[in-house]
Amino acid sequence: MNNLTSCPNCGAKIKDGVFSSNFLMSDVKSELIAEVNNSPKITGCSKCLSDTYEQAFSKFVANRKKIQDEILEHIKNVPVITTHSPFNWDYKVLGLVTGQSTTGTGLFTEVGASWTDFFGMQSQAYNKKIASGEELCLQQIRSKAVRVGGNAVIAVDIDYSEMGGEKGMIMVCMSGTVVKLNNLEVLDQYKVESIKKISFLADKLHASNNKYAEILEKFN
Repeated sequence: MNNLTSCPNCGAKIKDGVFSSNFLMSDVKSELIAEVNNSPKITGCSKCLSDTYEQAFSKFVANRKKIQDEILEHIKNVPVITTHSPFNWDYKVLGLVTGQSTTGTGLFTEVGASWTDFFGMQSQAYNKKIASGEELCLQQIRSKAVRVGGNAVIAVDIDYSEMGGEKGMIMVCMSGTVVKLNNLEVLDQYKVESIKKISFLADKLHASNNKYAEILEKFN
């Protein structure tokens, strides 16, 4: 194919010049066009397929975003527990997972500065910031667990600390052990359905990542 002097699709001359050039579309890009448009694969050049590829790539990115958003809708149902050995769980350990969140409090004072502050407005503000940090950490460790093929996180530990010279930042750190739960029936049915859906979508996304790694690497 590299020896072609003209495009098999439009007949344009294949050339590599200083001021103008025209290359054959790479095989992986042609494959993406065919998959997104559900059409036969076409071998063509940048002149005749450039616009078609850009449109197909936009659809491809939108489809990936849709899958990622759907995973996020279900990911809150991935179990995250502090227990080290959950009763009746049959699982395989996959490794460590961590999550971190650093948030500005807007309150340049220590948590225990005074009892009045602690039980007043500052306490409420801290609680909201901490809760937000916890939610972010939970999403992080669940996402990381799914990416490595896990469907639950056990032995979770949470730490809190203040940062900054004037104690104006709150850090929330969360860590746990990612596991692959084999007997999903020990969980509530709605969690089982979510985990199965996540697994299906994650596999679909993983296959896409492998197939179009060359394109995604340049895009990212």
